[in-house]
Amino acid sequence: MIVAFFLLLFFVMTPMSLYLLAKHGENRLLVWGAFILFTAGLSGLQVGLEKIVLPHITSLGAGDTAVTVLSVLTAFLNIIVHSFPYYLILVFFIHFAGYPKTVVTVLLLVPVLLAFVFTDAYTTSWMNYSYILSWGIPYMLASIILFVKGMLKIEKEKVKKLQYFGLGMIIFIPEAFLLFLQLEGSYFQSPVELLILIPILCLFSLLAGLILYGYNVFTRFQSTAVLTKMQLGTSLMQHAFKNAISKNKLYALTIKRSLETKQYEEVDDHLNSLLRSNDHLMDMVSKLSYLTRRRLNVELEPTDIALVLEEVIDEFVHTPVSFEKQFSSVKLAVDRTLMTECFSNIISNAVEAIDGQGQITIIMEKTKRHVKIHFTDTGRGMDKEQINNLFEPFYSTKHKSGYNFGLGMFHVKKIMNAHRGKVKVTSQPGRGTTVTLMYPGREKESL
Repeated sequence: MIVAFFLLLFFVMTPMSLYLLAKHGENRLLVWGAFILFTAGLSGLQVGLEKIVLPHITSLGAGDTAVTVLSVLTAFLNIIVHSFPYYLILVFFIHFAGYPKTVVTVLLLVPVLLAFVFTDAYTTSWMNYSYILSWGIPYMLASIILFVKGMLKIEKEKVKKLQYFGLGMIIFIPEAFLLFLQLEGSYFQSPVELLILIPILCLFSLLAGLILYGYNVFTRFQSTAVLTKMQLGTSLMQHAFKNAISKNKLYALTIKRSLETKQYEEVDDHLNSLLRSNDHLMDMVSKLSYLTRRRLNVELEPTDIALVLEEVIDEFVHTPVSFEKQFSSVKLAVDRTLMTECFSNIISNAVEAIDGQGQITIIMEKTKRHVKIHFTDTGRGMDKEQINNLFEPFYSTKHKSGYNFGLGMFHVKKIMNAHRGKVKVTSQPGRGTTVTLMYPGREKESL
């Protein structure tokens, strides 16, 4: 019976975790939650190999090599399911509390990996529970502290507090039984068979987690830097409108100066720019809904990317930044409005990063399968931690490096995802930043 429960755990939790990773790869909270589910699913695989597969192949008289390989695999899985939950749960609550630090995440992994050194997985599967508990208990206590701290920060709403408490119990109760299982035998003798309770509790926790997932509780309890979809959509729209309105004002002032100085031949060009900007603003109004959706709705049309780049560059002629253009006419099927926003956000961020005189180099690279556009600035650059958080909504490095990517780069990534493209950022402090947009497919033959 106990083996059946563990096998059920494997066949239910493993695909569920893979689904969450595929569907919510940008949501760090759900990603770490999916890793916890995956590890729980591996416990079912480990029990199945140890209790069913290994005895079966041994009874069939399989060779020593096959038995040894399968024994080592089973032992490695045993180490994973006994050690990784403490680490994954702690990192989950670190992200839950809004303290995601790459360095901390890596350092916390070191004791977990050392479990493979201090246990025997080669001759006899022997678990060094004393070593695992030496850091596992502090990890669990740290997770509880972060959980309680988050609980105290929640507003005085009974529903939210109840949901948050339920989320903690979903995670901590199976972890507590894992801890008791490791303590049993060495530190105390339990009259209850704890092993059979673990898969049952995990399955109940999964059911409760799915209920919370259905009510978007995980999204609602993202770190304070990540707002709800409605807030995100409103802020993104405000960001886009402010840019468009500022451009219209600039064009209007330029037309006024041209009229005052009787430079009538320039008025027509400035007026055309104003009309184009107005059309762009109206396009954004018509696409209010896409900012609150998970995926953008794009209207693809053959577009000369070089012309779009020139139009966006013209918006920054009043800045002290110079542009080096290394691109030619390339026609791609894109949403012109979204692509204009994409280029405008990247260049605007670069201008802000330079903060004075400097240069932005735009290079276009054409290959058989892709068209790449590289935006390189001579600004202040960013460190690895800033780059890792760059595409988080409302994450800003402005106070650190002058690179205000709070909304811009998040929107750039959404636009490139909608075009089945990719965006890559490379940077070093003091050496500028390069943003690369990569479009799949070949350029269109004609407009």
